[in-house]
Amino acid sequence: MKKCLIVILAFTLAVSAFAGGRSQGGSQGGKERIRVVTFFAGSDQWAPVWKEVIQDYQNQNPAVEIVDESQPTSGQNDLFRTKIQTEIAAKNPPELLLFFNGADGSAVIDSGLYVDWTSYMKEDPAWAANLKAGPMEAGNLNGIQYCIPYIGYYEGLIYNKGLFDKYGLKEPTTWENILACIDTFKQNGIVPFATSMMKPSYLVEALILAQAGAEGQKKSFDDSWVPALDAVATLYARGAFPPDTLTMTEDEIRVLFADQKAAMMVNGSWTINGIKSNPNMRIIAMPALPGGAGGEKTTVAGFGSGWYMSKNAAQRSGETLKFLKWLTSPNVITRFIAVGGSSAIVCDAPVGATPVEISAVEMLNKAVNTRPAADSQVVREAWLAITEDGIPYLVEKQRTARQLLERARGIK
Repeated sequence: MKKCLIVILAFTLAVSAFAGGRSQGGSQGGKERIRVVTFFAGSDQWAPVWKEVIQDYQNQNPAVEIVDESQPTSGQNDLFRTKIQTEIAAKNPPELLLFFNGADGSAVIDSGLYVDWTSYMKEDPAWAANLKAGPMEAGNLNGIQYCIPYIGYYEGLIYNKGLFDKYGLKEPTTWENILACIDTFKQNGIVPFATSMMKPSYLVEALILAQAGAEGQKKSFDDSWVPALDAVATLYARGAFPPDTLTMTEDEIRVLFADQKAAMMVNGSWTINGIKSNPNMRIIAMPALPGGAGGEKTTVAGFGSGWYMSKNAAQRSGETLKFLKWLTSPNVITRFIAVGGSSAIVCDAPVGATPVEISAVEMLNKAVNTRPAADSQVVREAWLAITEDGIPYLVEKQRTARQLLERARGIK
């Protein structure tokens, strides 16, 4: 299916290029066209803000047309990554691209089609001063600032405090408390963990960090990860997941949790906007597993994506750079952060924070160490061999945790 999508997208790009269609940037009809690709699409929480921001910019700059070709990252086919892989291969890069850094961004970086931001930052120190030094490191490789990080993320154990209080249960601040609450919730028709075995990545990431700690997480696919994977199997065997966890989608488990039919969910900052109106929601770092090195002092957080600008756009005019600087202005980034995430740009915090948003701040403040999600540090196919392609077999006792790790180590 993925190969078919690449062929279809490549054909579409070729036809569009031949016909001078909308996929091409540049100056047409007296307007400067800037082709932009992001993942602010579909059900993404920032998609509505993105649409508003584009329209506002065009209203203020009538000589510019933003050609938005954003694609969603969710779903079986991941149209976003497929689109970028196709366009990079065709050497038809979008002028402005919000894409992943780390291992996921290697194809974009290695293509040689995008600028090094270092000189642009030196030329405009006032703009560069608003780019936080810590987050910028996530987009820097061997002294080359290959992308401008934008919106950060965090992940953790989200739980409904109201449900724990209702049934007289201790909050899930320890692994023992988590195991102790499972039977009570099940007896009362509440799913303990809203989790999909089709996409168990967030749960696996949290458990690896809870077991191995910040340093151990860096040892990709090390045998020290075995207890973390086994913990998923333990939860499954205890009936902590929905009965149809093997077939449920990510969207379905979020709805299950938001509707208060599940007590806990391991997920990220991108889900907070959908649940923040409920005053009972909280988020904490996954508690350390027995003998583990993680806990509240270590959490999953980072800046896993950033802005890339094509060399073609930079050579053609300054309009793409102007648009990027507007996107990274404090006033604009605050509009995104009001929806969710954390800012790589110096800006005021959104006012009126809700209890779950306050708990997120507390979680991050307690964390002495933060680590990017494990999936952004390794080859994607190897990570999928552990999670989407492996965990379903693990929980059904058809493969062991060591077998999954061994298979992942063999994928380069």
